Amino acid sequence: MHKNTESKSNRLTLGQVDFINCLPINIPIEEKVIEINATIKSEIPSTLNKLVLSGKIDIAPVSSLTYLENKDNLTPIGNLCISSNGPADSVLLFSKYPIEELERAYIALSFASATSNKLTEIILNKYMHLNVTLKVENLKLAELPKGYSAALLIGDHALFEFSRGPRDLFLYDMGSLWKMHTGLPMVFGIWVVRNEVMDKYPEEVRMIAALLNKAKEKGLGDMFDTIVKKSINKVGLSQDFYRTYFEHLSYELNEECKKGLVLFEKICSELNQKALIKV
Repeated sequence: MHKNTESKSNRLTLGQVDFINCLPINIPIEEKVIEINATIKSEIPSTLNKLVLSGKIDIAPVSSLTYLENKDNLTPIGNLCISSNGPADSVLLFSKYPIEELERAYIALSFASATSNKLTEIILNKYMHLNVTLKVENLKLAELPKGYSAALLIGDHALFEFSRGPRDLFLYDMGSLWKMHTGLPMVFGIWVVRNEVMDKYPEEVRMIAALLNKAKEKGLGDMFDTIVKKSINKVGLSQDFYRTYFEHLSYELNEECKKGLVLFEKICSELNQKALIKV
């Protein structure tokens, strides 16, 4: 789904991730409870990353990997992120076999996220010492793609497949596996501004950062029931599921999250020497 919302001023462009995990920030803005003077564009993470890097979007949540690879051009704003200190619930590996039996297997990765793909590579290669072939695919997992032993799904795609109930597949939460191996939270995305925009419109950027935080407070506060209902309408599953789902997520880039991000960057740098992921 691609939604464009024009507001009073289109001097700056604000990107939104069109996934349930961003609804606590998106919905208060979309319903004008929090009014932001910007043109709003909604996309999947991988597309949003490209639009930010190409200068077509000024402020947005980008994948952690995109931020880490472009720190000279991007600045975090509002101390906002999406992270989990354990289960992420929507970054899921669906596998025909137990994960430890995936040696020499072909693994299909998500076209929607660079960070979750890299996280899967880290878990399988660095921590589980598995020799696997990783390839990005356009997944619609009614069943695993032909020739693959496992597939990674993220966001609403992962939640939808999970909502379909038990099948003859093993299910692994990559946020849980990161926590198990590192003891740290996993940061999946960070709200950033392009540096040239920050330099040109510092007051507007600071205002938008403050309003994004107000939206978060609303979404997790007195609008939380609305967020849960919209999540159910979007994908299914129960109120109890989404209450737990949002409890598992954190939107604050705190010190523990920063430690997790530093470790993630270090390991990515090590693994980049091998270039395991095929696009």
